[in-house]
Amino acid sequence: MKLRKVFDILLISSLVAACSSGEKDNGFVKTDLGFEFKHCVENKSAPKAKVGDILLGELEIRLNDTLVLSSNFGSPDRLFKIEDPRVGSMDEFLLNMHIGDSAQMRAPADSVAKYVGGLVCRPDDKVCFYLKIHQIISQKELSEHDKELNERFSSEDSVLMDFVLRKYPKAERRSSGLFVLKTTTTDGTKAEFGKTVLVNYTVSDTTGKMLDTNVKEHALKGKIHNPGQIYQPFEFILGDDGLIAGWTEGVSYMHKGEKCRILIPSKLAYGEGGFGAIAPFTPLIFDLELVDVK
Repeated sequence: MKLRKVFDILLISSLVAACSSGEKDNGFVKTDLGFEFKHCVENKSAPKAKVGDILLGELEIRLNDTLVLSSNFGSPDRLFKIEDPRVGSMDEFLLNMHIGDSAQMRAPADSVAKYVGGLVCRPDDKVCFYLKIHQIISQKELSEHDKELNERFSSEDSVLMDFVLRKYPKAERRSSGLFVLKTTTTDGTKAEFGKTVLVNYTVSDTTGKMLDTNVKEHALKGKIHNPGQIYQPFEFILGDDGLIAGWTEGVSYMHKGEKCRILIPSKLAYGEGGFGAIAPFTPLIFDLELVDVK
């Protein structure tokens, strides 16, 4: 996640050594570099992190302990994978975390300002970090899960290939596993990463059930019309990390004014988690129209 780079930089100093011999202030251990750290909760009876483990939890960053700069509090997510526990590294510190542990860290704002987007600070400002570990996934569990996931995706690829050959034999399969079927072509401006694009879309599953659209007549036909929704082209920057990989790739092949149909395997869509009405491991069919490229 985007917060990782910030936290990596802050924990380069040797926190483990500081906790045992540094200057203490209200439970914090202070390093010579001005970084301060403390365990808020240390659940020593719970499983402890090991090399190769993935830590899931919550991380919030604040300026002067008041202004929240970024946070996933309330929505635990993958935070770190412990890969390189050399002396003085962040991973060495994380090896001291247990399930249920929480910790705080404070650092001079001017030392991290360039790593926190848009941060405006004074010399005496501090950036505060709050970290809580909800779960630790072991390397063994991760390997087993990845194996099961890859088997599921491989099976799905075979089924999707049969479906495409029957329904859309002219669709072109890309190396990622995405299928693209151009329905119209133009000489318009090509969609390129970093450009702002406007797109009309309708998404269905492989049974033909319409799941979502931003085109009013399509919504009415598919009986999913919402009177409170504003139906207009979806505007976004191509390459935005917030969009599913298959959608981004599909639009990148288009030119202004073109229409196409893309078939996205679930590994390039919402995968094992699903999303809203979209069940886990659901391949999606998008009908797209590239309205404009800015």
